[in-house]
Amino acid sequence: MPESSLLSRIKLGTANTRLVKWPGTDQLVTLRILSLQERQEAAFATERHFKTSGVDVNLATASTYEEEQATQTLYRALRDPAVNAPVAKTISEFRAAVTREEKGALIDEYLAFERDCAPSPENLTADEFDKFLTEVKKNAAEMLSASYSTSMLKKLCTSLVSQLAIALSHSSSGLTESHVQSDSSELIQTGNL
Repeated sequence: MPESSLLSRIKLGTANTRLVKWPGTDQLVTLRILSLQERQEAAFATERHFKTSGVDVNLATASTYEEEQATQTLYRALRDPAVNAPVAKTISEFRAAVTREEKGALIDEYLAFERDCAPSPENLTADEFDKFLTEVKKNAAEMLSASYSTSMLKKLCTSLVSQLAIALSHSSSGLTESHVQSDSSELIQTGNL
């Protein structure tokens, strides 16, 4: 199914790739954030790998399952920057070539980059969240087309609804928008909504 022109334009403006050094070397590789479809493919491939290997997922194999999930994610996320192709031709080749330490360092890098691309309210200061909220208000369609965590969407909704409620309750008293924003920020920070 071809992407709509709007979706194509949005994706062009998204910085979802970063050059990183392969652990222990000066060799650069491209790390890219996976799409929802690619993340699902990695999850399904992990399931298939365990089923075809005849291994049940249980308490004893849970860490191995998580390692395979990281392997599948990195196989899809890492690219050779010279040719924009996967760093390995197959998942088996990738699995055989990467060490546990390299995989640990690379998945940490990937997860940190993913957090940078989709900020969580837990990682933002009050000032950073206020700036983010201001950007959402200015460019709602563009800002909200990105993928955000449930906690970020919850905080955005809570903040916007609280500002609206305060604005409606004070509409006859002549308070300005800055009063409403400061009142709602205080409510959100204290959790007294």
